[in-house]
Order: sequence, then structure tokens, then C-alpha cells
Amino acid sequence: MMSHHIITVFLIGYSYITSFFRIGSVILALHDASDVFLEAAKVFKYSEKELGASIFFGLFALSWLILRLIFFPFWIIKSSSYHLCQFLRLSEVYHMSLYYIFNTMLLTLLVFHIYWWILIYSMIMRQLNNRGKVGEDIRSDSEDND
Repeated sequence: MMSHHIITVFLIGYSYITSFFRIGSVILALHDASDVFLEAAKVFKYSEKELGASIFFGLFALSWLILRLIFFPFWIIKSSSYHLCQFLRLSEVYHMSLYYIFNTMLLTLLVFHIYWWILIYSMIMRQLNNRGKVGEDIRSDSEDND
């Protein structure tokens, strides 16, 4: 989980340092949009309002699928790996290093997105098997009551 944040912060920071502002801005927008639904689902879950938790978890899963598994690879990664070659002179070492650094970080984030989608999907299946009751977050550690 922490490696995702390290890669994302480095990617956004590096995009600003190298004047590739659009990559950093779009990464922020795509990642933050689905987090709103997840936090809302958690609030409803902690408030023991299962219907609200289920609705917002469904919106979270849908937004995750659309933003991080459709838009991200087919729009961001395609643009940075294919369309960027038309504008950068990859014969220059600086441009070639930018190209490979950005695309390596973006592809690493995609691997994390796929892994987390598997976890989200398993939570959806568990929710459907539990008659609509949102289960505990399988990524979180259990807390001991003292």
C-alpha cells in the first residue's frame, strides 16, 4: 500500500519538475475522484447505515473500474507511451529517460490498480453473498478493543 503512495507522489512531483504538468494533474484527478465514494461508504459503514454504505461502495467500485482500469490505461498510458513519441525527440538522452521513467511509474500503478480491483471484486462478491451487507475492508488490519 505504501509503495503506491511513494510512486504516485514521485510521479506527480517529477511531472511538475519536468514541466509535464498535465500528467500529474490528470493522475491526481483520476485517483481522487473515486476516493470520495470510498470515504462516504466508510462513513455510512461506521454509522451502521448499510444501505448508504452499499450504495457508495457500489459507486466507488464503478468509478474505480471506469477511471483506473479504463481511462487510466487506455487514455493516460496510451498517451504517454504512444502519442508522446510524436512530440519528444527520443534520440536525446534526456527525453528518452523521461519517457521510460514516466511509463515505468504509470505501468507500476496499473499493476497496483489491477491487484486492488481483484480485492474490490472479492468484496463485491462477498457483499452479494451476505445479502447486501458491506463487509469489513479486507485491506485494513483488525483493531483490538482494549
